[in-house]
Amino acid sequence: RGDFLQGSDSTEACRNSDETQFLHHLPRGIAIMETEVTREMWAALQAEQPSLPDDPSSVWVVPGSNFPVNKVSWYQAVLFANLVSEARGFSPCYFKDAWHLIPVDSTNYTSGNFYCDFDADGYRLPSEGEWEYVCRSGTETAFYVSPGGYSASNCSQNSTLGMYPGLEAAAWFEANSGDRTPSVRSKEDSPWALYDMHGNVYEWCWDLYAAYPTVSQTDYVNSDSGTTRVLRGGSWNSHARHLRSAARASNLPGTQLTINGF
Repeated sequence: RGDFLQGSDSTEACRNSDETQFLHHLPRGIAIMETEVTREMWAALQAEQPSLPDDPSSVWVVPGSNFPVNKVSWYQAVLFANLVSEARGFSPCYFKDAWHLIPVDSTNYTSGNFYCDFDADGYRLPSEGEWEYVCRSGTETAFYVSPGGYSASNCSQNSTLGMYPGLEAAAWFEANSGDRTPSVRSKEDSPWALYDMHGNVYEWCWDLYAAYPTVSQTDYVNSDSGTTRVLRGGSWNSHARHLRSAARASNLPGTQLTINGF
């Protein structure tokens, strides 16, 4: 929980127009995984919960069990969260109805309406605001590390090895990934001991993508308008500018790409 400026300062190099800053108060304490969900985690849950679909990952892009799941849709991420909650004895967060009576399960997770019970004690995707707050880890700069060499004069260029040494120490992206997803926890962690918040695979958030509000907000979540779901963090083939803490992306919830995980 805490207060922070969501979005980017108007002077930030290679910022986008959808990042206009607003003061965001997050009243809820959360715990967040220190890595992205891995293929090993997926296999372990499927062994407990056979209704979980097979790991959707491209084996060429993620050759080992300690690599993040990829080609995962938002729908699959939501189902995974509910099945983990059930396996661990927690209350589900995701439902098909506004009264939180019909949980998302393997029979209904690919279409229709979705609702989140933020008061439930189970697992869920972060809201977009929560994601940015934990990614920033108390920082207010473009990245949670000093990227080294990143500026308005080169931020629109393709990233090459050695171009941003500080960022390369903390993130897998276009400059250093070798065109595939590396294993989790193989780069430096953030100030809050989280890994791969910048790079490796994009991470699905709960929110529908929409323009930011123009005034201060408390616990802002966009659940009402839009057709695509937010993705954050950049990926193994992203330019450096797409790894920024404020950078936003989105896809339709059924989209399955090798750059997307959770």
